[in-house]
Amino acid sequence: MFRAICYCLLCGHAAIAAAGELSARLEAALAEARPAQSLAVARVQALDEALIDPASLQPAWARHDLRALRQLAAYERDCAGDLSAVSAPWRDFERARCGLRALPAGWFRLYPVHPLGGSSAWHWRQRQPLPELARWLHVRERGDELGQLGALSDDNLDALLAGERWLWQEGALWRQDGTAWRRYEAAVWRPLARAAGLDVAAASSGVCAEKLGGLCLNPAAQASPWRAVLPGAALLLLAGGLALWWQRRRLQRERRFALQMLTHELRTPIAGLAGVVEGLRRDFDRLPESAQDRFGDLAGGVSRLRQLAEASRHYLSAERLDLRRQPLRLSTWLADVAERHQAVFCLSGDAVLSLPGYWLTVCLDNLLTNARRHGRPPLRLYAEWDGRRLRLDVVDGGDLADYRLRRLLLRGGGDQGMGLGLAIVRRVLARMGGRLRLSGPPTTFSLQLPAQPAREHEHAAID
Repeated sequence: MFRAICYCLLCGHAAIAAAGELSARLEAALAEARPAQSLAVARVQALDEALIDPASLQPAWARHDLRALRQLAAYERDCAGDLSAVSAPWRDFERARCGLRALPAGWFRLYPVHPLGGSSAWHWRQRQPLPELARWLHVRERGDELGQLGALSDDNLDALLAGERWLWQEGALWRQDGTAWRRYEAAVWRPLARAAGLDVAAASSGVCAEKLGGLCLNPAAQASPWRAVLPGAALLLLAGGLALWWQRRRLQRERRFALQMLTHELRTPIAGLAGVVEGLRRDFDRLPESAQDRFGDLAGGVSRLRQLAEASRHYLSAERLDLRRQPLRLSTWLADVAERHQAVFCLSGDAVLSLPGYWLTVCLDNLLTNARRHGRPPLRLYAEWDGRRLRLDVVDGGDLADYRLRRLLLRGGGDQGMGLGLAIVRRVLARMGGRLRLSGPPTTFSLQLPAQPAREHEHAAID
């Protein structure tokens, strides 16, 4: 039995080593191929990230209230009206645009994205078509060489921003070799991959021997003799003392696949809803007043659904979380969180910090929900920033039998419903460079993470 298990482990090790060669074989196969298009990496890197992010094309519901966006839309159409709810930079922008006046130097660098969605340059050019503003357009608004990126899907644009070097776009391969992004049509790369003994598909297509960015690489059947020993190895493993472990691992994989499939399938109806919201936004002034008041809830809900689907995809990939930071005013953000959970809120001093707002809000929501369900009132939220680290305390009047976090995590396991769970909160905080602490009584969960002040020009965007 021991010899059989050793033999299986050696076979598995050899298979992993072979899989590591797949990406090198694909690189070599494409080295002599002629791409359909090439785009210098330096040109892409010169773009502001917001001019690549597909979310920039949607209205900024999280940073501007509905009244301000409604006033902006009306003023942009008529060049007249009330702008009292609009922040100062965008009041100046609209008045200068309608008055055919120039903006201060560097304005489009500081404010590349318009609150109504799309680039500020695109909105400006509807009134003043200045050719020099072309470099401040979003990639989906361009007609030049950089407009090639605009043909990529939302997922691929997000992957590009996350640093991926390989993308799959409707059968075409995009490859970044350090100097340029190169696109290869299926008619070019498929014969080369087949000759190299490779099966290449989208990363979401199934089990991969090797995952390469947005690609899934597997050895072709005729080039993979090691696969012949896998059925026998599997039988030996099932016959040994590892059968129970293997069964548990298989069930975990099936659950993970089901969640991945659900997340993937949700993105299609969400994209359809986003299109409906965009159509309603264009005809906003034709809607009845009652429908206009409810439009913000609809648009915010669609935006939230898209964030949840994207966040689930990043989490389930087990590769990276999207921890891009954004400016948050502590008093406004934490007051909103506390109000959702009917918690008492206390802040030692207000500040505008650069934080990974989405995931930090998810962690707080999870802890406050647990405190409301399993603890006792009163429910309190304390916040303190000492100039370097932010500390958030969730406190309830309950009393635990054991205040050791490790014991609580082991006892809770994975059967706490569909929430993230304390183990995942701790893991997400670790990705942020922070940590989760438990103390009491009273029961207190403390989130601590490094936090820096937001840059000056970001303050105006949230004020």
